[in-house]
Amino acid sequence: MPPVAARDAAERVWTMRFPPRPWPLPKARLVATDIAWTRGAAGEIRGPVTSLLLMLTGRPEAAREWAERTGEPWTGVTAPR
Repeated sequence: MPPVAARDAAERVWTMRFPPRPWPLPKARLVATDIAWTRGAAGEIRGPVTSLLLMLTGRPEAAREWAERTGEPWTGVTAPR
């Protein structure tokens, strides 16, 4: 997925109020390492924006695998919160 499209989708998921998500947003500051995009506060989760999008949509293991494939650093969680 192109980083700009992933950033736009991550922004939509981050601001989405309806329908309610079956999982909570991470209580952390999300920092994309491949495009300018940062949201949240507290401890940092860094990685490519596509990985952050996967995590935001409830797929933390896929997020880690994607980051490993791209060679970008990943400091995200590997289990849903």
